[in-house]
Amino acid sequence: FFSWDGVTAKVFIRFDNYRELFKDPVVWKSLTNSLKMAFWCVLLQLPIGMAFSVILFNRKLKGRGFFRTVYFLPVVLSSSMIGILWGQIYDPNFGLLNGLLEAVGLKQLQQIWLGDMKLALGCIIAVVVWQFIGNYILIYYTALHNISEDVLESARLDGAGVLKLFRYIELPLMWPVIRLTLILATVNSLKYFDLVYIMSNGGPNHASEVLASYVVKNAFNSMRIGYANTVAVLLLVLGIFFIVLYNKILAP
Repeated sequence: FFSWDGVTAKVFIRFDNYRELFKDPVVWKSLTNSLKMAFWCVLLQLPIGMAFSVILFNRKLKGRGFFRTVYFLPVVLSSSMIGILWGQIYDPNFGLLNGLLEAVGLKQLQQIWLGDMKLALGCIIAVVVWQFIGNYILIYYTALHNISEDVLESARLDGAGVLKLFRYIELPLMWPVIRLTLILATVNSLKYFDLVYIMSNGGPNHASEVLASYVVKNAFNSMRIGYANTVAVLLLVLGIFFIVLYNKILAP
C-alpha cells in the first residue's frame, strides 16, 4: 500500500499498486510463464522421478548407489553454476547443443535458443526439470523403502507381478507422499527465480519472465519496492490457491 524506493520516506498510496498490477501487461505475461513452468515441472518431474525411483528400488539392479548419487547431484549443485553451464550449452555460436546438431548432420535444427522468444522459456524449463528430478527420485525412493516388506512379500506370493505390485500396493501406500510432492513441485516452480535470472534475465522482451524475477527487477533494478511487494502478494495468493486446491481434490 506504499510507494517506496528503499531510501526516502514511504508514501501511502492506498490501492494504486494493485490498480497498476492488474493493468501491467508484464505481470500477466509473467503469471502465464510461471503457470507454464509449474505445469511442465509437475507433468515431467513427478512421473520421471517415480519411474526412476521404482527402477532404483529393484535390489537386483547393479550400481544402485552410483545411480542414486548421479541423479541427485544436480540438486546439490549451485544454481549459479548450473545456469552458467547451460547458458554455455545453449550459446548459439559455440554452444554444445548447436555443435552437436551440426556434428550429427542436423544443422537445420540449430537455434539461438535463449535468444528466441518462442524457445527461451522452454529451454529454461528443461533445465529446471533436469535439476530437480533427483529430489523427487529421493523422496519416492524413501517412500518405497518405508513400505512394509511383509506386505510386498505377501502380494508376490499371491502372484502379483511388478506392474500389479506397483499399481495396487506401492502406489496407494505412497499417495500421501505423492500429494506432498505435487504441492512442493507446484509451489517451488511458481516461485522459481535463479535460473531465469542467470540464463536469460527474463528476456528476450519478457518472453521468459516469471513472477519471482519480476519482483526482483522492480525491487532492486527499478527501486519500486512497494510495487514489487504487490507482485509478491499475487505470487503468495497463487501458491495458497494451489495448496488449498490440491488438498481439496486429493484428500484421502
